[in-house]
Amino acid sequence: MAYISHDIALIFPPIRTWDRPRNFPTGPGLIAARLRSSGYRVSVIDVNGLRLSDEEVLERIRQVDPAVIGIGGLITTYGWIKRLTPQIRGLRPDRPIVLGGSVGTSIIETALANLDIDVIAVGEADETILELMPALLASGRSTEPLEAIAGLAFRRDGQVVRTADRPLLKDLDILPYPAWDLFPMEVYLANPIVGVGRDIDIISSRGCPFACAYCYRIFGRRYRARSAAHVVGEMEALQRNYEVDFISFQDDCFVVDKQRAYDICDLIDRNRRLASLRWSCTGRVTVCDRDLLDRMRASGCVSVSYGIESGSESILAAMRKNASLAQAARAIENTRAAGLRCPVSFMIGYPGETRQTVMETVEFCRRVNIPLTSLMFTCPYPGTELYEQVKDTPRFRRQFAGEEDFVRRLGDAVDLTVNLTELEDAQLTALRDEALNLARQQYRPPSPAERDAQERSLYGEALYAKAREQLETDALKEHRRRHGFNESLDSESHLPNPSQEPFHAAGPQ
Repeated sequence: MAYISHDIALIFPPIRTWDRPRNFPTGPGLIAARLRSSGYRVSVIDVNGLRLSDEEVLERIRQVDPAVIGIGGLITTYGWIKRLTPQIRGLRPDRPIVLGGSVGTSIIETALANLDIDVIAVGEADETILELMPALLASGRSTEPLEAIAGLAFRRDGQVVRTADRPLLKDLDILPYPAWDLFPMEVYLANPIVGVGRDIDIISSRGCPFACAYCYRIFGRRYRARSAAHVVGEMEALQRNYEVDFISFQDDCFVVDKQRAYDICDLIDRNRRLASLRWSCTGRVTVCDRDLLDRMRASGCVSVSYGIESGSESILAAMRKNASLAQAARAIENTRAAGLRCPVSFMIGYPGETRQTVMETVEFCRRVNIPLTSLMFTCPYPGTELYEQVKDTPRFRRQFAGEEDFVRRLGDAVDLTVNLTELEDAQLTALRDEALNLARQQYRPPSPAERDAQERSLYGEALYAKAREQLETDALKEHRRRHGFNESLDSESHLPNPSQEPFHAAGPQ
């Protein structure tokens, strides 16, 4: 096999190894595109998409022989990175290793103290990497030339050195489209969650202006968005190059700028190539109104998802959601009335959670007729307000020896990692299962005729037929269920039945 020298190899670690690869790694895709457009020879080692073994990762590094090695991902990839970096170092001891993504940015001191890396690109790294590469190519692992580059962290003489903060990009339209061709696109296209057919992600904005205490914001709170023309141009490029059927917008909140949402719809309508394309997006119950929902539906949107998170007003207040249950119910009603699917997310185990507050969530689901197929455990990810709130509490310290012990044990929120309540672990887990069972019992599914009519209306006949065939596979059904998609083709929620009386929680609080 030929060995080709590259300037940089970007390694994307595995996530959710119990499941199929789903979300296209937009961050590494953009970094790869930016580097390549600047003349660098870039290789991508997508461990997540290809499910590579450790030895396969090392063999690919041997093959491409990169001068610089970049690794980036979610905080949940920390354990994999800690295991692999010494092996990479043993293979190429003279090559600098750069860490990016939330796995580095949210735990800078812990990462520098415990990972065999040279430097962290902190936060938004699109510009940082372009300044960092010449320095690394010229000096290798030396940190001397790095102090003048904003947005970095590294160790020198046992101390953590932080350079000046990197200003956030003001104009996101300067970014290229991701380097899709460097990734196993057929893998990502084949595993939809909300979408159907050949489904792929787009992130059209950065930053979230809201203040939810449990949410990590690597791009900050200042909302910045690509123009409608830039976004629709990406949709067209994906359809042209990969024959996609569906676009899943994965923004923190797609609808923050309502005028931009209208503009995107207008441009989609004018583009004949996108006539049969369908799409989904993230919403917020305090923003989405019926006019906007109707407009998005008319332009091919089939689903708007909401993070409701709890059916208890007291827990919502503790989360700093700044959204009420009345607003949530109204948004769900408006979304369904517009003919759109309405997947929602909930969590259990926020500080202050009791049996009563969990049963309030179950009652809310009954009232608005949500099937609640998934209930995630609250997890205080480093860098969040919630983490700062709980990390020094006696209960947290009893469970973990320190920050590294915590992040090494982080997994998917499907499983209980940390208990932030006064309940015992077994009680909390049993309460989660009880809530799911109660909600399922109360859910009133549509008739097969109602379900089919909505699917045909949303997707059109050709995509409807493809979706029905695609979702016959048990593996894909389980894939969607494990991701918490609670309004699948087989269980669509309809408007609530107000004639049903609420039930009341019983037992110890």
